Amino acid sequence: MARAAARGAGAVVSNAPLIQLRGVTKSYGQGATQFQALKGVDLDIQGGDFVAVMGPSGSGKSTTMNILGCLDVPTGGAFLFRGHHVEQLDRDQRALLRRRYLGFVFQGFNLLARTTALENVELPLLYRGDAKRERRTLAMAALDKVGLANWWDHTPAELSGGQQQRVAIARAIVTSPDVLLADEPTGNLDSERSVEIMELLTDLNRGGITVLMVTHEPDMAAFARTVVHFKDGLVERIEDHHRQGRMPEPDPPLTATATATATGAH
Repeated sequence: MARAAARGAGAVVSNAPLIQLRGVTKSYGQGATQFQALKGVDLDIQGGDFVAVMGPSGSGKSTTMNILGCLDVPTGGAFLFRGHHVEQLDRDQRALLRRRYLGFVFQGFNLLARTTALENVELPLLYRGDAKRERRTLAMAALDKVGLANWWDHTPAELSGGQQQRVAIARAIVTSPDVLLADEPTGNLDSERSVEIMELLTDLNRGGITVLMVTHEPDMAAFARTVVHFKDGLVERIEDHHRQGRMPEPDPPLTATATATATGAH
């Protein structure tokens, strides 16, 4: 059984897994055209972990994330969230679970073009039925948490790509979710903005949010404490990282003595 065990600095991690997958399969189509995307995935994710999910196209990582996000259901096996069998819930019950416990961040930001940053962040609260004053208070607090409180009245067209992704993250955390699911959150950003977003996700994780992130970029996965590698519909291997939130440090410059030694000079 694969186990994603959180270690290192960050949020306090409980012993009981927040999320458990047991023998999860997922098939599409029927008969000769049937395709098995997942072939029996076993995975534990601890509350408070920062998990990066990696793998080539067709490996099953996106299918797994869709199941974890209650956007899809497994064909077979068990999916437990806080010990409750999610695979047994109906569509309305899964929607309620998403609304109460999960937040989503996407590669394409998915912001409404003609609305302000504040209004974009308020949307989940509007769907939840919160009063206007409460929505504004919570949305401003979320924007402040991502460093954009002074940009509340700007539309997406007036924001950089990195700022738009910050608004999207504020929208995802405004309901105080237990789990933040991020699908290639730096895919549309340059290197500098990507690092800023990863540092923000790291800070949110240290504040107590469990982060599950799909990425193709090893540099971004290095920010996670646990990296789950998928291949051919199964978990291939799991890496535990102990250096969360730090990029690999460059080699120190050679001193004159070290240079002479390395080159064989005397």
